[in-house]
Parts: sequence; C-alpha cells; structure tokens
Amino acid sequence: MLHISGTGCSLVDYLYANMNFDDPAFKRYLSQKDGDGGLSPGKLVFAEDFEIFARKPFTDVLSELTQGKKPDKVNLGGPCIVALVNTAQLLSGMNAEISFHGVLGNDPSGDTLLSFLAPTPVDTKHYRRIPGVTPSTVVLSDPTYDSGHGERIFVNTIGAAWKFKESDLDASFFDSDILLFGGTGLVPLIHDNLTSLVMKAKKRGKVTVVTTVYDFRNQKKDPVGPWPLGKDTLETLAHTDLLISDYEEALRISGTSSIEKAFEFYKKSGLGALIVTHGAQEIFIYSKGSLFYPLDFTTLPVVHKVDEELKAHPELKGDTTGCGDNFAGGVLYSIADQLLRNKSEKLDLVTSSAWGACSGGFACFYIGGTYHETERGEKLKRMLPYFESYKKQIASRFTIR
Repeated sequence: MLHISGTGCSLVDYLYANMNFDDPAFKRYLSQKDGDGGLSPGKLVFAEDFEIFARKPFTDVLSELTQGKKPDKVNLGGPCIVALVNTAQLLSGMNAEISFHGVLGNDPSGDTLLSFLAPTPVDTKHYRRIPGVTPSTVVLSDPTYDSGHGERIFVNTIGAAWKFKESDLDASFFDSDILLFGGTGLVPLIHDNLTSLVMKAKKRGKVTVVTTVYDFRNQKKDPVGPWPLGKDTLETLAHTDLLISDYEEALRISGTSSIEKAFEFYKKSGLGALIVTHGAQEIFIYSKGSLFYPLDFTTLPVVHKVDEELKAHPELKGDTTGCGDNFAGGVLYSIADQLLRNKSEKLDLVTSSAWGACSGGFACFYIGGTYHETERGEKLKRMLPYFESYKKQIASRFTIR
C-alpha cells in the first residue's frame, strides 16, 4: 500500500463566472502597486487587506461587482485538497491511500466543505473541525481576459487555517510515502515552518512535493524582496524532491527577473526537480537526477486537443479555476503510479508533467477546481483520450515511459 498525505490549503470556493475586468466597477478596485490590497487579475488578496484598500466591507464591494447575484457555483477548492482529490480519483482501484491533514471551522461553510469531500476517495479523518470560520475564497472569473484564455481574481479569507500549526501534524503524516505541502502560503504557521517540515520528511526518506500559491502575505511585507519558503528557502529547496510553481511565483521566490535566471537559482539550491506552469503557455521542467531521471532545463507544450475542443465547442468551456491545482494532482498521480509499478528505478519527469498538463487542461471543461465523479474511475476514463493525444503531440521530442 502506498500512502500519500497532504497538508496546506483547503477551502470553499465561491465562483462567479462571466465577470468583466474592464468594467468600471472593477477598475475602481484594481491594485495600483504591489501589496496595496487591491484586486489584480491572476493574483490573490486577503479580504481584510482588500477592505482597508477599498475602505468598505468586502461583502458590499462583492455585491457591487456581481450586481448582487449569487455565486454561479460553490465548490471544494484549495491547492492542496484539489490536487489530492484529483490524485485519488486517478489512482482509483490502485493500491494507494490518500489523506488530508488540516483544520476547518465549525460553521455552515464547514458543513458544505465536508459534504463535497464525502464522495471523494480522500481520507478526511485527520481533517479536524475547530471553533472559527472555514477558509474560503471568492473567485471572480473573466473568460475573455488574456485574448480569451481567461483569468481569475481571488479574494481569500484564511479563517481557521490561522490556527493550524506544525505540531498538529502527527506521526501518521510523516509515516506516509509521499508528502504534499500544497499552497501553504494560505496556511501561515505551516508555511513559516516549511523548512523544518520538509527536513523532517527527508530524514525519514519520504518523497517531498511542494506547490506554491500567490503569497500575498509576504508580498505585502516586502513587495521587492524574494518570497520565503519557510525560515530558510535554500534549506527548504534542498530537501524538496519536486517544486511545482507558476511562472510569477517561481520568479518571486527566486528573486529573479527571467525564467532562465530562476532555473539557475533553483539548480544551485539543490532542489530535486522543478515544474513551472505558465497559464496557457509552455511548461518549463528540470530534474537534477535524484528522484527523477536527470533532465536539463526544457519546455513542454500545453495540450493541443484541449485547446482545439474549446475553440470548436465554446459551450464546453468551464473556467480556469483549479487548473494549476489539478496539474499538481496529475503530477502526484504519475509519481505514485510510477512508484507502484517499479520502486527500484528513477521516475520520469516528462511522464509526470504530461499527466499534469492533461489534468490541468481537463479542468477547463468544468467550473471550479474539483471534478465530481458519478462513479469511481470516471475522471481517469475521460482524461485518457487527452493523455494519448498528448503522447502523440510530443512524440517527436519525448517518449512517455
């Protein structure tokens, strides 16, 4: 039995589709400079900081922006939990167990969150309820932004996640074979202690995967300096087998101004492997040769079959919420699949990235990050044609193992 445990961001997403970021109502609340608390496409801001910026309650501004309508969808969200759900769905029927470790509030939003998780294959016995507000994010989605590729604005309430700390991760977490630290920037006390957590995991011989999220908290503290990963970024990276980040986050953590300079920084840090996504653009990957076969800095395309179907059938388009989280879940699935098939060999980063690309692309066909299956194995069955198409798409450069 292969055990995967994750900790980090899990919350309720309140999704508003078909927003228009060029609308004068939005422009009034757009950020003027980094860290000022204003809204910014593709980025996250905390509700309390936005209220200082706007000088009014966020609920009032939300009603103004949405013209008082209710969310188009309420869904399970968060970089860690969405990744784990995707991983668990794709691993259906295999000898693997996936669990989430965290806290949520004892409010009605907590009931909603647990109702979403109940039908999924993720074990929630380490997901504790405590007094307080369940973490949530309002997601404002403009499908026409970026030449029709779409983009979102995130307004986050950390809530009970403020109270989840390093000592709350019990022995069962570190006994797992693969440990995911997902979007810990939205779980402050875990993020601030990320260095000691990944070091503890590596000392026990575990596979460590870290995924990032827009770190508004540290951006606000220092709009110019690098975002920290724990108390010592270099030590955190040196004990991380795989870092999955988006383009801007990779630059901000490395403190560099180009992807080439960023990769040089990560190579020198001792990081095991790196995947950098860039929305609808190419994917950047690298492996030093520890967990994965060695692979120099290279690029992979997005999944053409997804783009072709969305262009031919606009009615199939959901939104881009959760694309990055599902990408991470696809990568995690591939790592688990490769370990289950042959634990004695190194893994193939291209194969893992391919499953990530297909998972992220498939998320464009529904609204919100979490895909709700009607039966076990449904998501894998629906994704396989995209994976087979992608294998052919990149066949001239890579062979999927």
